[in-house]
Amino acid sequence: MKGKQLFRAADAGGGAECYFRLAEAFRTQDEPAFCGLGTLVTALNALEVDPGEVWKGSWRWYAETMLGCCLDLDEIKKTGIPWEPWCCLARCQGLGVDALRADESSIDAFRTAVVAACKGDDRVLCVAYSRQPLGAAENAAFVEHAFSCDAFSCYSIHN
Repeated sequence: MKGKQLFRAADAGGGAECYFRLAEAFRTQDEPAFCGLGTLVTALNALEVDPGEVWKGSWRWYAETMLGCCLDLDEIKKTGIPWEPWCCLARCQGLGVDALRADESSIDAFRTAVVAACKGDDRVLCVAYSRQPLGAAENAAFVEHAFSCDAFSCYSIHN
């Protein structure tokens, strides 16, 4: 119930503009280690980037198997994709990438980026983080960001 309230507040305040684009383009990763690729595919499809080839039938839609320019897909399948090659891969697909690392930025800069991404539908904020401090065996996780809620200073970041 709380999630619906937060979403409604974010939407009413203009902080969920990117939500529906992301929701309709959401793609579950094809492989356990394709978390980063699944996030990138969701962002590319939400932003309506043309992959330059047909996916299935007549659909021009990204899938993880179309993303192999910076690292070999078999290698990604085994180990996942680190942040720098992920940024390279996003750029190879024509995206403008403003890559910020937590140790080179601030929480205020992060909050500003979240709000900017959520108040428009022409960009997607993708976040990579380590799950090890949370007790997970896997290290890296990626997520596309869906909405913010200024009234409650909350951000919905899900995996």
